[in-house]
This record gives sequence, C-alpha cells and structure tokens, in this order.
Amino acid sequence: VGYNTIIKSGAKLIGPVIIGNNCIIDSNAHIGPNTSIGDNSNLSKCNVEDSIIMNDCIINGELRIKNSIIAKHSSILLERKNNNEKIFLLGEGTKISL
Repeated sequence: VGYNTIIKSGAKLIGPVIIGNNCIIDSNAHIGPNTSIGDNSNLSKCNVEDSIIMNDCIINGELRIKNSIIAKHSSILLERKNNNEKIFLLGEGTKISL
C-alpha cells in the first residue's frame, strides 16, 4: 500500500494486491486477489480481481470487474446495480457510464 493512500474501514483486500500512492479505497470496495491499483485512483462500491488499474482512475458502482486492464485517466461509473461480471480492456482516458 502506497504513501498517503486511504483504505476505509470495511474495505476488503485479498492478496496479493498492490495499491499505489494517494489512492482512496472506499469501505464498500473489494480488491483482489492478483490486482494492482495505480497512483491517485479512487475505487468505490466495486469488486475488482485479477486486474490492473493504472494511475488516475475512478471506478464507482456496484459491479464486478475481473481479468481487466484499465489504462490511466479512465473512469467507470455505474448508475444502477449490475451483478454481472465485466471484463474491460480500456485505453487511456476512456470514460464509461453503465
């Protein structure tokens, strides 16, 4: 876990997990196993496993992300609950609202 990263009470981390600097992992996020989160990223209400989330990303919504690569400056915002597992391969700066 990197410098100045905040992991809120109730967040679930299952190793191995790498989390960069200045991240916020909200209390309702589940991260891991086999997951890397880049610097300055913010994850809330999501379940991320077997994935790479690069720097400066935002993931907010009740969704399951697995086997994915999300490039820097990308965001995924879920407007309604979706329990289906998602696989993403996102290029830099991609913005998705589901």
